[in-house]
Amino acid sequence: MFKKLLSFFLVFSVLVPAAASAHSLYIQAGRYHVAEGKNSPLFFCYGHHVPVDDAVRMKKLNHITVQKPDSKTYGIKLRDEKSLHSYVIDYDMPGTFVLTAATNPGHFTTWLDEKGRKRHSIKPMSSVADRASKIVSSLRSSQWTKTYVVCENPSAVFPAAVGMPMELVPAKDVSMLKKGDLLEMQVYMDGKPYHGDGYWDATYNGFSTQAEDMYIQRQEISDGKIKLTIDVTGRWFVRFFTKKKPAKASPDFLQEKKTATLVFEVPNERIRPKLDSH
Repeated sequence: MFKKLLSFFLVFSVLVPAAASAHSLYIQAGRYHVAEGKNSPLFFCYGHHVPVDDAVRMKKLNHITVQKPDSKTYGIKLRDEKSLHSYVIDYDMPGTFVLTAATNPGHFTTWLDEKGRKRHSIKPMSSVADRASKIVSSLRSSQWTKTYVVCENPSAVFPAAVGMPMELVPAKDVSMLKKGDLLEMQVYMDGKPYHGDGYWDATYNGFSTQAEDMYIQRQEISDGKIKLTIDVTGRWFVRFFTKKKPAKASPDFLQEKKTATLVFEVPNERIRPKLDSH
């Protein structure tokens, strides 16, 4: 049955626009430098418009985890709702906190029905096998996202990597970045440097209000290394993804997409004089 199902799915090895437009997930902090004892929220950007776009369903999130400066971690209990999933974090010790999140894998299948009409489904291709004359594409997508928040002062040792299945690992403490700096990042896969191919892009808050209008347009790399010049101060969003055939053939998808995102903030000097009161 499995062989028959696979032989049924004759496809073109192309990247279709619908699959390429899948929502990206970025975790953000309300503030990136806080005083000890301060409570501050985290929240998400989910979609194509930076810094905030669509709401996130609870079932889309696999987990949200906070790593404290002493390396201890705890998970956030998710609310059963569709929202920005904002949760207040208690910054109760000095040092660098790491906020991370992951999605549950999602599917996107493009197929032709018996009359040759193109259809789209957010289900595995096996779910449309009995209705499809051809599977055009079928994608399984997983995402991991990360950001760093400094309480009082940065940790002596910057917690660059935290062991996610896929993550962007900065070569320097992002809280120390200034305008004009070059930030180098290494993609990690399963806790080890990834030296394969993939694609990255980046933007900053305020560059554009248009969907997927990134400051650094898509760049292809073959060594898992990203080099980003910090041209402006502000909040930066970096994204890297791979899209490949699965290691083992599956009746549910033909390609597997893995995405890692990173958000960090480069502060600016005060622009206007401080007023005495509100």
